[in-house]
Amino acid sequence: MSALPPAELLLTLAEPTRLRIVNCLAAAPLFVSDLQGVLDLPQPTVSRHLTVLKKARVVRDTPIAQFVLYRIRQESGPHGRLLQAVIEAMGHDEAMRLERHRALDRSRAHGRGRLPSTRVGTGSQTGGGDLSGGEANS
Repeated sequence: MSALPPAELLLTLAEPTRLRIVNCLAAAPLFVSDLQGVLDLPQPTVSRHLTVLKKARVVRDTPIAQFVLYRIRQESGPHGRLLQAVIEAMGHDEAMRLERHRALDRSRAHGRGRLPSTRVGTGSQTGGGDLSGGEANS
């Protein structure tokens, strides 16, 4: 599957909930339950938006036991550069920065600090650990 054209990628990211999800995942890989907690949204809403972001090649998922861990997809080329620019721009918004910090705190609370970093445009790295405590994705 090829990357979306730039206009379609921007349309996908223009939906506020999807933009908030991407912002959180820019901080650290997260389970659906983590995103629910940070964003204060119901599981079906989070899962629906994650499906759209996965189809748009913005996020990827990794099954871990009965759970699914989501992270920003690392792409090269125009798609990846555009996504990185959007993520970096969100870092200039105070509300987005606070939400990103809550996502990172949530990730660290579950001991995932040693997972490979997927943070884009944040200027720091994530450390990791065990993956217990996540919720099922559906």
